[in-house]
Amino acid sequence: MKKCLKVLLFCFIIIVFSGIGCQAFETSNQNEIANKAGINEISTDAVTSEEMNGENHINLFGKALSFISDALKAGSTSALRAFALIMTIVILSSVFASFKWTTTNSSLHAAYEYVSILALSGVTFTVFTGVFVFIQDALNSVNIFMTSLLPVTSSLYIFGGNAATATASNASLLLFFSFMNTISAKFLMPFLQIAFALCLASAIPGTVNLTSVSTLVRNTTTTVLAFIFSLFGFVLYLQTSIASSADNYTYRSVRFASGVFVPVIGSILGDASRTVMGSIGVIKSIVGAIGVTAVLSIVIPPIVLVVLYKFALLGCAILSRALGCERESKFLYDLNGIMNVLMALVIGVATVLVIALAIFIRVGVSV
Repeated sequence: MKKCLKVLLFCFIIIVFSGIGCQAFETSNQNEIANKAGINEISTDAVTSEEMNGENHINLFGKALSFISDALKAGSTSALRAFALIMTIVILSSVFASFKWTTTNSSLHAAYEYVSILALSGVTFTVFTGVFVFIQDALNSVNIFMTSLLPVTSSLYIFGGNAATATASNASLLLFFSFMNTISAKFLMPFLQIAFALCLASAIPGTVNLTSVSTLVRNTTTTVLAFIFSLFGFVLYLQTSIASSADNYTYRSVRFASGVFVPVIGSILGDASRTVMGSIGVIKSIVGAIGVTAVLSIVIPPIVLVVLYKFALLGCAILSRALGCERESKFLYDLNGIMNVLMALVIGVATVLVIALAIFIRVGVSV
């Protein structure tokens, strides 16, 4: 009697579940997954609407060349203007320096040099302030974009079965965004003032030579930034890899349990999950490419601008020495070292974010 009841119950379950369709997400449903993840809420001018929807392939190399070309066009004008302004002061200093030899008064000689350095420092500080403000705005922009992208990446991680990876990636990136915000708000301008003051103190006649101190400050800052960025990239990769392994173990355990306890449709669910993961993988590739494109569009112009201003300062320093303005030339060479810190900062931020997006595209559960 009991065996008959079990057979009848089993037949009843088969009849009930036989009418329920079990299907996977097809290509047409990828947009639905993307919309639920929040991809439409990402605002960026670096990609077209067709590329945002995945209809067109995103050529990162072509995009990067386009950003570099646009940055060169816009930055060249600004760098040439700064070059002309600095060289005007240098030429005037050279002309006035020729008059100081008409007298043997050493105090008058020192006054000429003092006025020349102060005039040059006023012009260069204005130029440097504009560059620092531009980089500060770029860091704020990339921070805002990545903060808006973070919920999308977290949703796609979770949709793909990477709950632990989503938590680990969120924690690491939020810490890095906080670090970027601190640098932008509390580090850039104080660093400019301190480094510029040390360079100016070394250039003013009759003062203590602080060139070694200024070089130490710049080298230390660059080394610390490089160490922090390398540490963030390593921790992000290691933490994500470990969390991904845990997600793989969890996912396979659930899949095994579904195959054991749901013998009728358990294998069908396992096959359907492959299609779902494939759809999510396509969306992750699109989101990752959009993120990399947006990051490059924000960080390439500051890098190009810093390089152009470095060439402008080096040109001014070389011409200053050719005109006999040794003190002015040395001052410009010292200021050129400040640009190295800015370049290290922007390149480090871009590298960590690109690594994070590359890990996001790559990581997924094994099905």
